Amino acid sequence: MTALSDWYTSLADFTFPTMFVRLHEDEKSLLISGESNSEIEEKLCKRLEKVITALPGACFIGADTVTPDDSPLFSRKKSHAHAKTALELIKTSPKAQEEIKSGRSERIVVRPYRRMDKTREFRLFVFEGKLSGMSQRILERHFRRLEGRREDYWQKALSFTEEIVPFLDKKNVVIDIYFTSDGNVLIVDMNQWEECDPLLFRKWDRDWSEVSGLKLMSEPIKMQGDVKVSF
Repeated sequence: MTALSDWYTSLADFTFPTMFVRLHEDEKSLLISGESNSEIEEKLCKRLEKVITALPGACFIGADTVTPDDSPLFSRKKSHAHAKTALELIKTSPKAQEEIKSGRSERIVVRPYRRMDKTREFRLFVFEGKLSGMSQRILERHFRRLEGRREDYWQKALSFTEEIVPFLDKKNVVIDIYFTSDGNVLIVDMNQWEECDPLLFRKWDRDWSEVSGLKLMSEPIKMQGDVKVSF
């Protein structure tokens, strides 16, 4: 994932409202170690609390380059209204700790928490400034309702890509998007080309100059009649 702070100022009107808390070296060390230091932690909590209370409702917390979804706390609670629990999420995420330690992530990201419909999440593959393909983002199963909207979603994605291409720094990029209930398109994440999962395209070694449209999970095959299985 590309650091959110790298592209947010250019594409802020195409994504969720986002605020950043820059970390100084002592704060980075605190988060990397996972240990407690009351003075440093108290000051960081105070800064983070200002940001959280400035946004409506509970917030989604992450590092600048990753979502801390490997933290044991993430599965229990994805939204946070207090700085202390938000910091615990970062401190207990090996992914976030590694990104901060490497210097790739120097900020905590705070966004208003939004419950998202998994059938409206997609991944766009933009090649040479053109939308080459689009994949269902959540691959847990076939969603029948998507079949009837396949062309509608593809056309909206084409229009959206044409709108944002002038603001992109690279011609080859992978973009995770979300279709809101009122028909708008929002950027969730930006990814480096070939550094993320190609999802339903299976592999990166293919002709991306060929437009492939929207790929969806196939409906499970139903076997009928007298089916015999031998081993």
